[in-house]
Amino acid sequence: MTGRLIIVGDSFCQLPRDTDSFRNWCQQAATLLDMPLVVCAERGVSQDWQWEQLRQLMPSITTSDRLIVVLTHCERQWFDEHKPGFTHVNVGDLPDHLGADKAEAIRQWCVHLQRPELDLQHQMHRLGWLHAQIHIRSLQPAWILPGFTPHWLVRRIRTTNQEIMDLYGLRDLNCLRFTEQNLNEDVQHQEMTPGESTNSVFKGIDTRYNHLLKRNHEILAERVAMAIRQCQPIDLRDPRWQKGVLNPLIWHNEAFLLAEMDHNLLQQRRVVLERHQGTLLDKTWIGQWFHPKKK
Repeated sequence: MTGRLIIVGDSFCQLPRDTDSFRNWCQQAATLLDMPLVVCAERGVSQDWQWEQLRQLMPSITTSDRLIVVLTHCERQWFDEHKPGFTHVNVGDLPDHLGADKAEAIRQWCVHLQRPELDLQHQMHRLGWLHAQIHIRSLQPAWILPGFTPHWLVRRIRTTNQEIMDLYGLRDLNCLRFTEQNLNEDVQHQEMTPGESTNSVFKGIDTRYNHLLKRNHEILAERVAMAIRQCQPIDLRDPRWQKGVLNPLIWHNEAFLLAEMDHNLLQQRRVVLERHQGTLLDKTWIGQWFHPKKK
């Protein structure tokens, strides 16, 4: 195909380091489509950050390009201009990265001020802007691939992307192609053995590339390439996904870790665990928030 494959996202899309030989699903999809690849993605970023990348990219996008937005959670907020990855209290060790005062301000905002209905309203405004830009510029429709299902940690509110699409009339936006599934629940979490979660397995630092096993990168790349060729939404329903593989016993299987994980993240995890005496989850900011020390 002519044109570029442009992907705007979060940690689900972040490319491996230049010195890393692994090619993630974005790179594999671009190869399958025979298209140059442009990726704008950072770990933990908010939709505001993603839409700033889209604003900057929009004047250069042509009718030959294909745009995918891996939609991060609307709960995330761009609190610090220069550190866009620290977007919620569930990002570990906020005081270490942003300072105690700013971390406490974020905690207070998440606990007392954040409103899920406004988060969703802002998300719809962003999607409406993107739809309008594509329509005005006569571009090809953009693919919207949700990274998460809408749920709010503090408020304990949970819904589905299908319900949100119906509630806000998103199916009528013909310049956007929505995926009804999401990468977190339909791929990432399915890699855990029953009863396990990302936190129970990784203890705070996910050492996979983009939260996915390597085989699932291949499958996702194929699903993306197929959707673009057929001009259809990306469908994450596929019987080939690797499921039920991950549990805390993987840390005793060095061969598995070396074959499946990002070696740089493995080393980072070891350093952090040593720093916190092997109890990373108990030492993160969210752990302190949920379990404050008694005075």
